[in-house]
Order: sequence, then C-alpha cells, then structure tokens
Amino acid sequence: MKVGFHALPVHKIQAQVIEEIASVFSVKGFQIWFSSTLMKPVEKSLTLPFSYSVFSMEDDISSFSLLLSLGGDGTILDSLLYAVPHHVPLLGVNFGRMGFLPNIISSKLTEVAAILQEGQAEIIERSLLEIELSEENPFRSHNFALNEVSITKKDTASMITIQTYLNGEFLNEFWGDGLIVSTPTGSTGYSLSCGGPILWPQSKGLVLTPVSPHNLSMRPIVLPHDVGLRLLPKGRQHKIMISMDSRSRSVTINQAISIKTSAKVALFLNVPGSSFSQILREKLFWGKDLRN
Repeated sequence: MKVGFHALPVHKIQAQVIEEIASVFSVKGFQIWFSSTLMKPVEKSLTLPFSYSVFSMEDDISSFSLLLSLGGDGTILDSLLYAVPHHVPLLGVNFGRMGFLPNIISSKLTEVAAILQEGQAEIIERSLLEIELSEENPFRSHNFALNEVSITKKDTASMITIQTYLNGEFLNEFWGDGLIVSTPTGSTGYSLSCGGPILWPQSKGLVLTPVSPHNLSMRPIVLPHDVGLRLLPKGRQHKIMISMDSRSRSVTINQAISIKTSAKVALFLNVPGSSFSQILREKLFWGKDLRN
C-alpha cells in the first residue's frame, strides 16, 4: 500500500516532524511517497531511515491509498490538485491555526494506518464547483474548487456590478466589491467572513454571498446544489479577479461566467472521534469566555 505526503515548502524543524509522521507508516509496511514540493527544500539535509519515492503533479498517483496533507487548510486546498484528478482520499495533519477542513493531530496517525491496513477506512465526499468562461478559461487544467469561486474587483476603488441568472432566470444585479459562490465546505471560509451562513458539509446547496454590497438589502442566499449560475460582471475597469479557492487569476471583465456543481468530488478519510460539531466549537470558541 502506498501513502503520499504533501506539504508546501517546509523548513528543517517541520521536516523532522514529517520524518516522524512518515516513520509511523513505514513501520507498518506502507510505501512512502513524498511530493517534490515537500522534498526539494529539505532533501539534502535529511537522513531518512526508510526508502521513499518522489512524485510530482504530473504523475499518476491513482494507486495511492491515501494522500496526507501536512499543514493547514491552505495546504489541503493545494493537495486537492494532486488528489482529485486521481480519486485519491485525502487527510490533513494539522500544522496550521484554523483547520476547518478534515484534519487530525499527528498522535492519531497510528490509528489511521491501522484503519487503512484493515480495509475499514470510511471515505466521505465533498462537493466541488467548476466554472466556464465565454473566453479563455485560465483554470482549465484544474477547473474545480472545494471552498468557493469568488469574483471581485481589481486595482480600483470603483464598484463592479454582477448580473446573476439562476438556470437562465434573472435573479439580481449585485453592486459592490464582488460575489462569492460557496460550497457547504466553503461556508466556513471567505463566505462566513462576509456574513454568510454556516452549512453542514454533507448538505446539498450553494451559498451566494455579496462582498461589501452597495445595498444592505442584498443578503446571502442558499441555493439548490444543482442550480446553474450565469454571471455577467460589468464595471469601469477592464479586469476583474476570479479566485478558485487559493488560486486567483485576472480576467477581462465583460465576459460570461458559468458556475455549477462539478461532477468530480473531493474524497476525505473520515477518522472516528472527529466531528464537524467539535470543529465548530473549538475553532469558533463557542461557549468560551475569552475575557478570562
């Protein structure tokens, strides 16, 4: 069985922790694979007590039993670029601060290795978004987002307007700094910071959240998951910013943008004892008096 490890560029102290984590799986007989992004900065300084291989984004990793993302939520989003095209389950080992996405602490990895060996791993699905542009699509190579697609103004203080259609029917023209289309997973991200609601990750829906709307009556809207969105951004500027999770591109403003739930899904390993309720309580400090 093969287990992959991915992290954004790391320093020597983190590399030592990663070595300890990989050793847990090596002792259990797993083949260890590190991403080139993880290994390049630290490979010369490490003397690993086990053999390993290195993979890149261009490689076929469909034979992996699991891809471990070592970092925070941003690292998980980057790991999805490797995992989603090859239908590989993903699990985050949290080195970050917030960590709303499925993740565990390193002390539970022995349990994870045993679950994989016994063939008792429970895999959960998270929905993804995809977009199409009437002109060239800069996200074509990885045209999916786990959290959100956002359309925002760029390099100007002027507002943009976004005409929004649901399955061909006109909904509204949003005035402001932009618009966020969020999945249930992404409802605790950018959308939440702009006043959007929290959706349970397994719920079926999309959230449409205005960014700094000109009219205060423009409120976040929860839509059916199978709705087709067509957005027509307009404004004084020539460029706007489109972001899919942490990937942002500048595009010409006057072109149609279609957004829908993707046929692809993100797969995550579900570890017993971890729940979304617990994550919300811990990360949002519910029920805690922070004055003391």
